[in-house]
Amino acid sequence: MTIPTLIAKYTEKQTVSQLTKVYSTLASAYQMMQAEYGTIDTWGMNTPTNTGEVDEEGKPIYNHSAQNLISERMRKYLKVAKQCEVGKVCFPGASYTLEGVKRNDANTVATNTGDSPVEGRFFLQDGTYVSFGWWSGSYGGIYVVLPKGKDSVLGKNRFYFHIDKNGLRPYGIKDEPETSTRSFITCDPSYSGVASGQGCAAWVIYNKNMDYLHCRDKLSWDGAHSCKEAE
Repeated sequence: MTIPTLIAKYTEKQTVSQLTKVYSTLASAYQMMQAEYGTIDTWGMNTPTNTGEVDEEGKPIYNHSAQNLISERMRKYLKVAKQCEVGKVCFPGASYTLEGVKRNDANTVATNTGDSPVEGRFFLQDGTYVSFGWWSGSYGGIYVVLPKGKDSVLGKNRFYFHIDKNGLRPYGIKDEPETSTRSFITCDPSYSGVASGQGCAAWVIYNKNMDYLHCRDKLSWDGAHSCKEAE
């Protein structure tokens, strides 16, 4: 194999190891948090992040209280090295989809109109960046950017998890409906849209590979789970 191929294979193995570790860490912390405070459906967090309301200037009013509360309670069980500051760039790298489309230039923890600022973003001691996503009223999400990445790329070093009263699980699980942006169907370099690469976490964690980068059309949860298996 060529040197670039060897480097790519090593990077993918490292990603599998890092993501598996951070998933275990977050799932454990989430479980302990709910053991102490009760399942999150009992916390009274009925207001979704997107309230559907607008201010006097017509700008959307967001409510980040649920994100902040979950983050605050869960951080008790995590080794946090750095808390991101409101209004400042926290993760300086650009964000891309697996298809290669830029989503944004940098991640700023901003203050939003009509509500408290987003506080649920921080770095773990191993360098993993953790960000709590929007709350729907009954479920939400968390994404991570693995250490040492200059930019974040969905499906390569940026991965998503779903959270609800039943716990924390990776995006892209077998039983997720294909109509959902959490589905493995989005874990495809040729999938267009902002969700391209969003449903890759479960594949990496459970199949221990990133072969969707090489032979995506041959892979499925009900079929081949690796390029070698597909041969």
